[in-house]
Order: sequence, then C-alpha cells, then structure tokens
Amino acid sequence: MTLLCARMPGWAFWEHTDGQSSLTIKRNADAQIATEISDPAKLAQSIKPAWRRRLDLFGRAAAEVLTHALDGADNPRIVFCSQHGNIERTVKLLHQVATDDALSPADFSMSVHNAFIGVASINWSITESHTAISAGNDSLVSALTETLAQLATDPRPVILCFVDLPLPEIYRDHVKQSDVGMALAIRFEAATDKNPGMEPVFTFADMTAEDRQKTSTATTTPFDQAKALVAFLTSPSTQINMTGKTTGWVLSRHD
Repeated sequence: MTLLCARMPGWAFWEHTDGQSSLTIKRNADAQIATEISDPAKLAQSIKPAWRRRLDLFGRAAAEVLTHALDGADNPRIVFCSQHGNIERTVKLLHQVATDDALSPADFSMSVHNAFIGVASINWSITESHTAISAGNDSLVSALTETLAQLATDPRPVILCFVDLPLPEIYRDHVKQSDVGMALAIRFEAATDKNPGMEPVFTFADMTAEDRQKTSTATTTPFDQAKALVAFLTSPSTQINMTGKTTGWVLSRHD
C-alpha cells in the first residue's frame, strides 16, 4: 500500500446549477471557508483583458478557481483535468466544417485540451510544468494520482485544477449526464514542518482492486467526485474514498 502525505491549504470550488452559480473559497493559511453567489459574467477578473476576451465560460470558471489556489508571486506546477474539455468550441468547429463555413481561429486555438493552462501560464508568468489529463470518468481520480506522484518526487507546490460543463444539446440523447457545471482547484503542498500548524495533514492510501470493486459504482463521474471531495473538505469527516475504475485513494484527515 502506498501512503502519501500532503496539505491542502487553499482551494476554490465553482458550481453552476439551476441557473445559479456559487463560489466556495478556502484561502491559504485561512481557517475560514466562505461561500458566495457568483456572477458568471464576472468570473476571471484576474486575467488580463486581452486574454480574458479569449475565454468562454469554460476557461473563465477554471481561471476563477485557479486564482484562489495561487499564492502571491507563485510558480507552481499545475495538473489540469477535464473529461470533455471545451467541447462547446469543438462542436462549433465541427458544425463549421460540416456546413463549409470558415473556421474561427480563436475557437480552433482555444479548443485544444490544455489551451486554458497556456493562457494561465502567460497571465501569471508560470514557468513550471503543466500536465493535462482526460480519462473519462476517471479524469479527476487520475489527476489526483498525477498530483500526488509529482509532489512525492518534488516537494514544491502542485495545483490540481478540474473543470467540466454540461455537454451540448446534441449529445443529450446519447450520454447520460448532469446539467451541473463545476470547476475546482486545490493547492497541494508537502507536509513539512514549514507548513502552518493550523493546516491539517491529509494522508492518501491507494486502494486495491478488491477495495475498488466494493466501493466503485459504474455511474460515478468527475462531477460526483468533485462534489464529494468538496463536501469532505468542508465537513468534520475524517475519511473519504475517491474511487475510479483503474485506481482509487482513501483520503484521511489528521488535524
């Protein structure tokens, strides 16, 4: 069994459901967790205007949560994950191809899976590496695995950033999915003596295939996992299972 330790001193979670958006923030070294109503039109104000104009809701939601996971003049590694990516732009491009319309250069460039992280790197002068992951329903769990692996080999901070929006209408008859949009960014730091004493240490134990079979469900999605992870971080619960088809982690809090 692999047992890893880390702290999660800062994170942010944006959710859009039933026509209303909310933003929950836990800032670095701040014990308080605040939730506020969020206006989608005002997301990503920390992105420079020239770049912000290139971002649609997908990119702005990701930028908003990433903003709150950064710490000053930060230069963290970033693990970005999304099951579907910016599929609205992709569908728009496919429609333009099918109808012999001219392709939009902006939509083409921003439809690339890691395009948002490129914008974020330029905006915040982040020169460290970034990793982009898409692994179906295991996208968030796989990103967590990558984040922990990077932190285990190098103690410098890593930020996990997840975003997904509802699929376009054309997919509704083919894919069962939620109408909820989400973005989540969590800052991971090594559990050293330099960390503030107020921050709990989290241990991560990998699950065996047998354990995953006992707890996994075929309908689990990154939306479900993100929601459950935030519920864990905002509650006094001491343990949660993050389970995927190919890997899984048991998260335990040690205050």
